[in-house]
Amino acid sequence: MVLGPGGLPGEGHGADGQRRLLPGVSLRRVAGRAAAVTLLLVLACAQGAPLLGGAEAPAVGRGDLVRFIAVGDAGKGNIAQYRVGLAMQRHCAARTDDRGPGCDFVAYLGDNFYENGVAGPDDNYWDTRWADPYRELGLPFYAVLGNHDYGAQPFDRDRARAQVEGAAAHPGFVMPAAWYAFDAGPARVIALDTHAVLMGWTDDEQADWAREQLDAAGDRWRIALTHHPFRSNGHHGSAGAYEGSRWIPFASGGRVRNLYEDILCGRVDLVLSGHDHNRQWLAPVCGLTQVISGAGATTIPLETDEHPARFADDDSPGFAWIELDGDRMRAEFVDEWGHVDFSTEATRTRR
Repeated sequence: MVLGPGGLPGEGHGADGQRRLLPGVSLRRVAGRAAAVTLLLVLACAQGAPLLGGAEAPAVGRGDLVRFIAVGDAGKGNIAQYRVGLAMQRHCAARTDDRGPGCDFVAYLGDNFYENGVAGPDDNYWDTRWADPYRELGLPFYAVLGNHDYGAQPFDRDRARAQVEGAAAHPGFVMPAAWYAFDAGPARVIALDTHAVLMGWTDDEQADWAREQLDAAGDRWRIALTHHPFRSNGHHGSAGAYEGSRWIPFASGGRVRNLYEDILCGRVDLVLSGHDHNRQWLAPVCGLTQVISGAGATTIPLETDEHPARFADDDSPGFAWIELDGDRMRAEFVDEWGHVDFSTEATRTRR
């Protein structure tokens, strides 16, 4: 890597002595590469042994019907999280009918406890950043780990382990292992730890397990819950080029891209992710539909329209609501005030 005279990638000095970006170098690229250099320098400080995965969680739904919410990046304990929680409760009530409740569970898509995860089962964040904002909802949260669940500088596997092990002391927070699977009505769902993949801690083990789960799922809906998306028009970007960086595999998400391309493409119908703090429903690619629902407590502007999207919003926090009824899917994006600002229907292609 070549550093500019100013010390950061692509940075130099102008004639007036002030720092300038070199021609053709974007601020995002400089920031991304500087962050990647920082990650390299502290990678050796990863704490704790790798987490274990491969568990089976309790089934949810009723026969060929399941309804659920997907939301991520929510664990801030701020006013927006409480507003979204209230909107979730009201939307579930509005979708209740003679076939059953309007929601069976919440797919909780990582960064569950900002900024630094939890220290153990008695950490007050379990209340202030999860239980309290959703106290009236009364649903199980099937959660995956995000980068912030590994600590503010995401190398602390002991922090992530504290969340997995602490879940047993908090009924309603479902995380029997770092990655796991469960049945949801007509769907087989795999919940993945993409941060461990990004860091190169569980590449083969988790990928092999995911392949086995999906290949054994049979002819039904197959859904993946992840924190890091495959494609995104948000500020973090797409796997293989996260933070505008392509040149360091773990910083760019190259290993996450490989997981998607080698395992999930062609095997999964729907991927639900967070990481980018907005809401996106992207056009299908490689046989899967990518949905990003990372606006559970805040929003950050979209950065591009590179990937065709049926819906994209960075103005309001909110969540996705999804119903699977046999081979049919009905889905909505709902904002923090309870307004439905996108709806769609689709029929699963039988394998």
